[in-house]
Amino acid sequence: MQTSKVSSDEKVKVLGGLLRSWGHNADDFEVEEDHTSELADLFGIGGGLIIVRRRSTGEERMYATGLGSAWFGTLLMDLARGHFASRSTRAPRGTTIQ
Repeated sequence: MQTSKVSSDEKVKVLGGLLRSWGHNADDFEVEEDHTSELADLFGIGGGLIIVRRRSTGEERMYATGLGSAWFGTLLMDLARGHFASRSTRAPRGTTIQ
């Protein structure tokens, strides 16, 4: 059991560093790891889910964390696509920021 807790703490720490490197305030985010999710069971995700929420915008995204999961890479791609951006810095759909 302790190994799982350390793993969760490490994921949260790494995620906080990633968010700060993208210019976000890590305190504006809530991270929850769910190993008992019915949704994870439905999709056969053995490792569970990580749920990332930005408090100020209400945006929430889920990432699978099972063996061989690329959740961290998927989160990086989401940040590059503008997910979790503050509402004031988001470009309208169909436009690009230059």
